[in-house]
Amino acid sequence: MSTLSRVRAAYARVAAVDRPEIWIDLRSRADVEAEAAVTDERVAAGQRLPLAGRLFAVKGNIDVHGLATTAGCPAYAYLPEADAPAVARLRAAGAIVLGTTNLDQFATGLVGTRSPYGAVRGAYDPARISGGSSAGSAVAVALGIVDFALGTDTAGSGRVPAAFNGIVGLKPTRGLVPTTGTVPACASLDCVTVFARTLPEAEQALAHLASPPGRDLPPLPSAPPARGASRSRRCRSSASWTRAGARRTRPRWSTSWRRASRSARSISARSPRPRRCSTRVRSWPSATPRWGALSTS
Repeated sequence: MSTLSRVRAAYARVAAVDRPEIWIDLRSRADVEAEAAVTDERVAAGQRLPLAGRLFAVKGNIDVHGLATTAGCPAYAYLPEADAPAVARLRAAGAIVLGTTNLDQFATGLVGTRSPYGAVRGAYDPARISGGSSAGSAVAVALGIVDFALGTDTAGSGRVPAAFNGIVGLKPTRGLVPTTGTVPACASLDCVTVFARTLPEAEQALAHLASPPGRDLPPLPSAPPARGASRSRRCRSSASWTRAGARRTRPRWSTSWRRASRSARSISARSPRPRRCSTRVRSWPSATPRWGALSTS
């Protein structure tokens, strides 16, 4: 199927599911079709574009050239001068951005309802929440509108909506994907994440997102104090510091971890299946998120 055909199918899907709250800025069909036609021409000319034909969405706190970055706050919105590196790398591989997606404002929520652009409803039950904060990106993937999407994760913003909507949420090692061009929630913990319907699709996107080893790693804290310098002499670190600045786990901790893993496998330990979320959706701004539920009071 050509890129142009896939774009037309995506916009037909957008109309069919009728979930406008997913998007902060959905690009015009004419613009995306024009870009798709150019991509098809480049492929026909023999250019290597590994992600040609792939469509993706971008969380609204990540810069996309030509679209406003809002982080879920209209008063904060600005027009970026360039794509964030994560977006640029996917585009360079031939993928096409469909639009920017809704999120809990400034990525500070795990429910997907804390946005003036509307509460993002769950993909499979619109009466229930989608999880957040990367709500729109997760639902766009789960509903089959895009092949994959970018989100962010600081304290669960990628993993939670992936779990709630039954898709893959891949949180890379911190520093593997640059966060430049992303509105920070906590700069020392932020990660750009990938949503997809299957693990191979997520891995394919990550392969183009990842930086060369060490290139975009955030600075590490200084080495722990020498033994005896700390107030608590009984406190021990489970990792040592190498001259290159990377942490290396001490052998005795590695041995203990492997022993515990073998013991767990010997009793057939398995992760429990997650229960379906039962939290009902209420619209912004009357809904006040609380622990485990929403209240209109």
